[in-house]
Amino acid sequence: MRLRLVFRRGGGPTQGEVCGPPASTVKIQDITVGHTTTRPGDFPDEAIPEIAFLGRSNVGKSSLINSLTQRRKLARTSKSPGRTQAIRCFRIVGDVATCFFVDLPGYGYAKVSRKIREEQWGKLIETYLQRSPNLLVGIQLLDIRRDGPTKLDWQMIEWSRASEVPTLYVLTKSDKLGQSKRAKAVAAFTRALDLPDGERPIPYSAVTGAGRTELWDALDDLLRRATQTPAA
Repeated sequence: MRLRLVFRRGGGPTQGEVCGPPASTVKIQDITVGHTTTRPGDFPDEAIPEIAFLGRSNVGKSSLINSLTQRRKLARTSKSPGRTQAIRCFRIVGDVATCFFVDLPGYGYAKVSRKIREEQWGKLIETYLQRSPNLLVGIQLLDIRRDGPTKLDWQMIEWSRASEVPTLYVLTKSDKLGQSKRAKAVAAFTRALDLPDGERPIPYSAVTGAGRTELWDALDDLLRRATQTPAA
């Protein structure tokens, strides 16, 4: 059974759901580039928790992965959106657990043919969300500067919800807005996503690191619970 994720306003945890030490205590011991594939259904052989990153092209997915891991060149960033055309797995060895960060292809890049976007990339992403046996959580990235999720964002969100994938919503590029506009944007996305009362997406800046602690708190707790050994 997949876990349901809950976030409360102000970054506090919901009872029994999101907790853990601050991100400063998260210690990554090793990172390697692991499984890479362009074939639907081709999953990593190693059965460890997978944390998938989803988002449209140019939403800042690679920058967020680099910010979370504090590795500037782990995920390739590019001024030309749409460069990620495969599923790429980064094997993260931490003090809590070993897991994969799964970088899914960015969607919505106009210069890639519609056939490739829908038949190849779409199939690759949809198959992964529906069939990956070790998917722990999807991190859906949304640009905080937009007026809510785009049409393509909604397609991805609906795929995740239909597949019962637990999802954290992260609003990227939060440094581009002032405090007041940022708060209004978070409220607008909360309403658009129809989140239950008290829940909200996480505003994140790969430039300043704002939101990193809150996101790591959630991942830390999920990994602890997913890898804990049942009592004898």
